[in-house]
Amino acid sequence: MPKMRAIRGLRANPEVVNPGDVICPPYDVIAPDLHQKLLDHSPDNAVRWILGENPQSPVGEDVFRGCGTALRRAFEEGRLIREESRSFYRYSIRYRSESGENHQLDGVLAAVESRPWGDGVLRHEEIRPDTVKRLVEQARCTRIDTGVVMLTCEGLETALAKVGVGSGSGELVFEKQDWNGTTHILHRLDDPQQVTAMEQSMEDLPSAVADGHHRYTTALELKDDPELPAAGMVLAFLCDLNQEGLRILPTHRVWSWDQGDLTPEQVRDRIVEALDDGDGDRWSIEIPGADPTVLYCRQDASRPTLARRLADTVEQIGGLGAPATPHVIEDGRKILDSVERGVFCILPPISREEFWTRVLAGEIFPPKTTFFEPKISTGVVARFIDEQETS
Repeated sequence: MPKMRAIRGLRANPEVVNPGDVICPPYDVIAPDLHQKLLDHSPDNAVRWILGENPQSPVGEDVFRGCGTALRRAFEEGRLIREESRSFYRYSIRYRSESGENHQLDGVLAAVESRPWGDGVLRHEEIRPDTVKRLVEQARCTRIDTGVVMLTCEGLETALAKVGVGSGSGELVFEKQDWNGTTHILHRLDDPQQVTAMEQSMEDLPSAVADGHHRYTTALELKDDPELPAAGMVLAFLCDLNQEGLRILPTHRVWSWDQGDLTPEQVRDRIVEALDDGDGDRWSIEIPGADPTVLYCRQDASRPTLARRLADTVEQIGGLGAPATPHVIEDGRKILDSVERGVFCILPPISREEFWTRVLAGEIFPPKTTFFEPKISTGVVARFIDEQETS
């Protein structure tokens, strides 16, 4: 079960800076143009802690060391403050989806102890060694923990209610909008007895990583590093899988190629022959110059995910290479419109029930099968990892 632990978090000093100005998206969704926009938004924005001051600089040791320096300077200058005692945070995100609907996600923000996969924390995504290598280098250079692993479970709010903790429990630290208009609400709970009760209540809840597999794996890699005694924990946000504010969106697939004799029509027809179940969830295939082809998929845990079976089918066809993986349909169509030969597969989402069943069974999905919304931001809370947590 997950060992969620209260922390002496670093956070924006509301008497000096606007906490909303500090918050930014996670590093892996920040393109150079957004990087610059965040730099321009505020001199306090946390993008400086994860990607540095120059969007054009190649990410490496020099940039990473500058990131660590930027956070420590903010702390030394009083723009960040550190909690006097170990705390949990009730953290809520009010956001608007791409379709214009308003949602709120509630959970607990703290740190989780890294333990071998399957020992309390489950995964569903393949681990890319090159990404872990980059994050390990970043941690060793910066000596800070800023990226948040998103964990999901069932029954979190029920378990917390038994120890007297609700979504609005604790001292209100801030309620602020970020650069994009999303509202972040942070409450702190630091009563020692309540902290202990919360830690114990969450240990009985199997959890799965929704987002942040590589950050969790990085903590596993670093847990025995004597120079980073707190690196065996990683910032984590634990939330209930079944709340309406958590959305599981599909990630689509676009293959394009300019070698060989395969036509888009041939690839489409091979996919239809292999994967159309005739009933179930609707999905479709688009190719240049033709109407969409509608297919259906019975998504059940007795066989691999549609994304896995699609990847296997394309591998059997051969010659298509790695796909682009947009989660916005219009972005996929733009890619398709830019090529002469391509296939755009618009996939259905995985339900919460199917996701949880497959994760509990130990199934590993292909990369970019799911897209959890909202993403958990950087800059709400951070940690030093070169010194052990103390009360």
